Order: sequence, then structure tokens, then C-alpha cells
Amino acid sequence: MSAKNNEIRSKLALLQLATELGSISKACEIMGYSRDSYYRFKKQYETVGERGLKNLSRKKPAMKNRVSQEVEDQVIEIALDYPNYGQAKVAELLGARGCSISASGVRTIWLRHNLETKKNRLLALHNKLKQNQKFAPLDQQHIEQLYKQDPNDPNIECLYPGDICVQDTFDLGVISPLGRLYLHTFVDGYSQYAISTVMTDNSSASVAQFLREVVLPWYRENSININSILTDRGPEFSGKKSQEFSQFLSEQQINHIQMRAYNGPVVNGLAARFQTFANSEFFEPYFKANKVESLAQINHQFSAWQADYNQHQSLSGRYTLGKTAAEVLSVSRHLIGADND
Repeated sequence: MSAKNNEIRSKLALLQLATELGSISKACEIMGYSRDSYYRFKKQYETVGERGLKNLSRKKPAMKNRVSQEVEDQVIEIALDYPNYGQAKVAELLGARGCSISASGVRTIWLRHNLETKKNRLLALHNKLKQNQKFAPLDQQHIEQLYKQDPNDPNIECLYPGDICVQDTFDLGVISPLGRLYLHTFVDGYSQYAISTVMTDNSSASVAQFLREVVLPWYRENSININSILTDRGPEFSGKKSQEFSQFLSEQQINHIQMRAYNGPVVNGLAARFQTFANSEFFEPYFKANKVESLAQINHQFSAWQADYNQHQSLSGRYTLGKTAAEVLSVSRHLIGADND
């Protein structure tokens, strides 16, 4: 029996025992709970049933900054101004500015933004300069260094919003009375702008429907073409059962890249990271506190949360560099559809 099931059974036992004994105080004494806990459990159970008795996970995904945003911004700034500097030199330079951070702290921030190697820092600088449409003489020297390096790189690179996007599904579990629910997710590899919705199916037909009815209308409205979609090798995307999805991509002339979605730090894991964050920050608390009556109800509330995420969540990454998805789309709009090297 899982620990979560034990937690729920223990709380149910408390509620039942209080009824049998006719004494809340006696039941709490026997079960080791306070009266406040009893009333909280009772309210949660009456509101949403057993789901309300489930403890929320204390483990949070590593999406938020572990240092202040000001320090994070300075580390990124130095990484792009001085891509040849190592982590110890950057920590020393920050110390001279009055900012206390260790070399390992610098590296932790670099890792979150895929800046841990000189080449990655040069690539990030290149992306920033393209977004800003300005190349100073020193910047040009750094770009020349980049192209002198070995071009063989296993990581997938994005050139602009819509160039490479990631699509995935996430099992949200069985939610009464709707049954098993799935989070369908589409994340732009360059800006990390996320489009997502909850459905009752994760078949090839459903992922094609999500792409056709939810994703493509948004991209067309914003005048962005989708060049390639990266997926894992799940049956809805790959193999004999993926016919509807594959046929739709062919009709839309969208390239399909298939690989394990967690094997690359720059693009591949974006959907998984968003889904983990959304589940922890929205779905688990929402399902615990609310009685679910319809799919429309869930998606209405989730849509508001998602809009706030895209507009206000600072994102780690070589292309975002601490900006929000909406900000990256704004500053990189001139790159869309262009063949930028």
C-alpha cells in the first residue's frame, strides 16, 4: 500500500471513529490528530471526497530562482559579456561588484540556462544579439569565435519561434466523476510559450485534434508558422497507432522529430518541465480544493493560470535568459520565418 493511500485511510478512519464514538475529542486522542485537523479533514471530505484528503507534494520542480533575480541577471549578463570567463572568474568579478556568490553558485545558474560551456555562452550571446538586432565590434569577435569551433553538436538548436516545438501528453490520474484525464501540451522551443488543455483521451486522434483545434489557431492568429514538432516515441506519436497524428502533420507540411523527450537540455525537456510545474502549482491544489463537475470547468480555470504563466513566469534557458515567454516572443518577432545563422 502506498504512503498516499495510508494518509487517506488514516484520515477516513478518524472521521469514521468520531462518528462511531460520538466524540470528536476521543477520536482525535486515539488517532493522534488535533480537533483542528479533524474539522479540516471533514470539510475537505465533504467538499471533494477522498481526493481532498490527499496531502499535496512538498517536492517542487526546480523552476524558480534559488538566488535573487538581481544576482541571476548579473550572472547571465557577465556570461554574455565575457563568454571566455570561467565560473571562478565570474564569481570574483561579482564579488568586486559587492555581490556574494560562489563559483559553484555561478555554475548552478549557468546550468539552469544552458550556459555551462564556452560554446553555449557564445550561442546564447548570438541569440541575444539577433533578438536585439545589434552587433558591436566586440560582439562580432565573439561570434567569429563561435564559428571557429567544432560545429558538431548533438543538441537541437532553434532559430526562431515556431522553428522547433515540443508536444507531449501527461497523465493527471483518475478524477471523479470524469475518469482519467490527460494534459495535452505544446511548447515553443525558442520562447517556451506553452499552450495546453485537459482532455479525456491521449490517443493519436486526440493529439491531432489538440494540434488542429487549439494549437494551430493560436499560431495562425500570431502569424507564426510551425516548422518542426518534437515528440517522444509514445504510441500516440509513433508506430502503428499514430496514423491520425502523422497524417495531420503531413497535411500541414510540418516536420516530425522523434526522440526521447528528456535527453536534451535545450529543447527536448521543455514540455515535461512545464507539465511537472503545472501539475504541482495548479492541478494538485485545484483538485484537492474543488469539486470537479466538467472538463470545461477545469480548462476555464487552467486557462487563466496558463495565461499568467506565459506573461509573468521568468524562464530559464539559452533563448529566454530569465525573460518571460511573452517577452521573448515580442523581442524575437523579427526572426520569425527568417533563415538566421
